[in-house]
Amino acid sequence: MGLRPPQVAVTLAIGAAGYLALLARPAAGGALVVDVIVGGIGLLAPVPAAAAPERWTRWTTVTAIGVATFAAGRVLAPHHPPHVAWPLLAFVPPMVASVAEEAFFRRWLYGWLAGGGWGVAIVGTAAAFAAVHVPAYGPRALPIDFAAGLVFGWQRAATGGWTAPALTHMAANLLQMS
Repeated sequence: MGLRPPQVAVTLAIGAAGYLALLARPAAGGALVVDVIVGGIGLLAPVPAAAAPERWTRWTTVTAIGVATFAAGRVLAPHHPPHVAWPLLAFVPPMVASVAEEAFFRRWLYGWLAGGGWGVAIVGTAAAFAAVHVPAYGPRALPIDFAAGLVFGWQRAATGGWTAPALTHMAANLLQMS
């Protein structure tokens, strides 16, 4: 996609505003609104290069590996789930957040960073993803969030699209609620 310099500047400014909104999002209440807006930015903002189409067999394999990775982590790591009575509405914010974050990080930001190569795109989006979670989870969560971002970035590179990381992110959030 050939964007003119003013379009690039506007797109990057909107992306920066979305990132700052994620950094500042409240733990509850308005977080859902922020996630929906940032997800919209991730879905609608232009990216410099079109990704290759996702192949069903590759997509399924990559998604299964990603979900299995988070399931293994859930089983192996000590975990204290939040006290949720499992009402349906408790699932809505984490599911919206996971899709919104993947649209923003793995569709939009990855698309911009991919010009520097897949390694730059994977590591760059993982670092941005981890950093945006520090206000909510603290610096102790930085390594695990960075590792999660690497998995999501690998899935983006392996499939050519952002839907495999989005589904895996949703599964990871659900596993954390169990």
